[in-house]
Amino acid sequence: MVHQAAIPPTFGVESIFEGGPPRRLTALARLPSPIAPNATVRAVLTFGIAWIPLAVLVAIDIVLGRPGVLYSFVEDIGVHARYAIAAPLLVLGHVVCARRLGRIAYHFQVSGLLGEDDQRRVREALEATRRRVHSLWAEAIVILLVYSQVAVIVMLEPQILRQAAWQVAPDAGGLSPAGWWHGVVSVPLLLALLLGWLWRIANWAWFLREVSQMNLRLVSAHPDQAGGLGFLSQSVRAFCIVGMGLGAIVAGRFGYVYRHDLATPFTNLLLIGGVAALAMTLAVGPLLFFMRPLMQSWRQGALEYGVLASEMGVQFERSWFSGDERPMLSEPDFSAAIDLYQVVSNVYSMRFIPVDPRSLLMLAAATLAPFVPAMFLSMPAQMVIGELKALLF
Repeated sequence: MVHQAAIPPTFGVESIFEGGPPRRLTALARLPSPIAPNATVRAVLTFGIAWIPLAVLVAIDIVLGRPGVLYSFVEDIGVHARYAIAAPLLVLGHVVCARRLGRIAYHFQVSGLLGEDDQRRVREALEATRRRVHSLWAEAIVILLVYSQVAVIVMLEPQILRQAAWQVAPDAGGLSPAGWWHGVVSVPLLLALLLGWLWRIANWAWFLREVSQMNLRLVSAHPDQAGGLGFLSQSVRAFCIVGMGLGAIVAGRFGYVYRHDLATPFTNLLLIGGVAALAMTLAVGPLLFFMRPLMQSWRQGALEYGVLASEMGVQFERSWFSGDERPMLSEPDFSAAIDLYQVVSNVYSMRFIPVDPRSLLMLAAATLAPFVPAMFLSMPAQMVIGELKALLF
């Protein structure tokens, strides 16, 4: 029986993970139209804050007599990837990914996997999770961490913010206006978005850990091959947009490395393999809390259904190999045996992590997709086509 326990009407299901740092940015969702009517507008606003001022300030520099900064800015693939692509994608993820995580979390209450007492505990866990995600303390800590990181970079590695000509002042003694905006606004904004997602994922993992310790009514023969937890694989697909944002950041660095002839097999492996592994870890890592209950369900189910399958097999062979001729088409034994063995097959095919290969493939494809345009922008087209052909032939 499915229990329809409802969340108290103090908040919506989709808002559980949608808020959080940077709160002032996500709060735009609550402003009246036409300021920020939807996620697309919020992503455009992020683009307008992080990237457009850089282009405008560089254009002003050109007008003031520094035409050389144009080429420097245009060829800076990393800046365009981070602030024109990755930052807006991470904002879109607030709606696309965070809302789906909220719906998935709520599904534990209506899935029939929990008794009434555990449903109450899930409701309390949802409320606690939402409070933490939306915490003003988390907002303050993220802002403090972001500007602390920027300050440390400026003190220890000041050249990091002056790597390109468009970032350097005409006298080469400091930062240009575009360089200042990059260091004071664009970099902190991107760091805040990344830390905000780490905070959401940490709370998502905490919630799943709480649920995994409850008395789950797992069904080892469930057709989703995850004991009834197959719906959690949707969370991996939900992270595709976040993975694409991470991929865009690293792809920008990939393009820079190739454009300046710094690429080696090790850097390729580090950048491409590293970001793919990071995306998989962030998306799949929280699901590992269910390994123990799934393994326990599999062990019990394998024993119980194994006995049932053996008994059915003995009866079937005794019935059909006893030497008596029987009309095969009129006997239900075959269909009954097939049905039972299909159920038993589900038990033995049970996955210990509630995620399917297709979801993993989708996440990997989304994460690595930004590398394709980065390759065409940083390498000769014939070289890129040759590399792609080498993968296929």
